Amino acid sequence: MIWIIGIILFLLAVLCWLLFSPMAIDVDTRIPGAAVYWQSIGGAQLWYDEDWYLGMQLLFYHKTFRMNELGKKSSEKKTLTKKKKAKKMNKSRLLKKIIRVLQSFRVTEWKLAIDTGDYTRNGQLYPLNFIPRTAEHLQINFAGENYFLLKIRNRPWKILYAWFR
Repeated sequence: MIWIIGIILFLLAVLCWLLFSPMAIDVDTRIPGAAVYWQSIGGAQLWYDEDWYLGMQLLFYHKTFRMNELGKKSSEKKTLTKKKKAKKMNKSRLLKKIIRVLQSFRVTEWKLAIDTGDYTRNGQLYPLNFIPRTAEHLQINFAGENYFLLKIRNRPWKILYAWFR
């Protein structure tokens, strides 16, 4: 009997670990690449180095794919004979749920550097550097730097709460 309680407590601890471990989405065009991580569980990373690569890691398993090779292997079309009945959900209700889920994400860092290549247009946009809400995030420059950096964080329990609320 005591071992059943131990198994249940272990499963609850694993479930809590999964629900409360942070998730992250990072986009950086300087590299260029993007990554999605679920801390201590796994993640996926997309980057460019003479070709596009996709790296995935799940606990101890790690695999890297070339994006060109993925398209060639999945060229065969499979036909599905079974049709699933989809639940009808009101479109406005679904849209509200999606908006609540998106609002549960938190942007922890973002930076945008712009150089239009035209000194006159850069001079016209330059006062945007001094707007109080964007002063440390937006950089209009004359040095030829163009990049976008975005870091978003969330936890799975917040996503579930926003969906079922």
